[in-house]
Amino acid sequence: MDTSNRLFLACKMGDEKAFEALFHRTFARLHDFALKITRDDAIAEDILQDAFIKLWSRKDQIENINIEAYLFRLVRNQCLDYVRLVSVISEKTIQLESASRYEELYRIDFIRDEPYLLICEELKSEIEKTINSLPERCREVFILSRIEGLKNREIAEKLQINIKNVERHLARALKTFTEKFAGDLPFGAILLIIRNFL
Repeated sequence: MDTSNRLFLACKMGDEKAFEALFHRTFARLHDFALKITRDDAIAEDILQDAFIKLWSRKDQIENINIEAYLFRLVRNQCLDYVRLVSVISEKTIQLESASRYEELYRIDFIRDEPYLLICEELKSEIEKTINSLPERCREVFILSRIEGLKNREIAEKLQINIKNVERHLARALKTFTEKFAGDLPFGAILLIIRNFL
């Protein structure tokens, strides 16, 4: 049994250190893979974090697999969801009457025969509420990173905090969004909506 599978068996027993070791062992290759598909470093990182959150939450149901192959499939599918969404939004850009009116609907068909999804005022409102529900510093870091586009080191310098704290705040925000929109939208899609419509 290879090292990654041994680490995953320990994860299944609730070993968080093994989970962290698995993350660090596979991150670079998964990140390069996601980056080639999305062509966006921040999106690639978010997709990886989302994939590992899903892996941890599903660990009890996963049996007798090559864990690295499983992670690559999970990351690939989320990357393709993101790419498909980018394509559809690019083709169906709406002319808004004013910055305050968002009444048009977007129908987006995801890959793998997933249902059509309506992105409307209600969804944008839920995303805004989720951002506002984050703890103050977590929200501040998230906005600087995902809306203003600052790098983690720039955020750490601007807020005068440790870069590890920046990473923890971003991981917390991602977990919040993943739990809030589980089954509705991949996180890359949420970021695309934030960047284009909020």
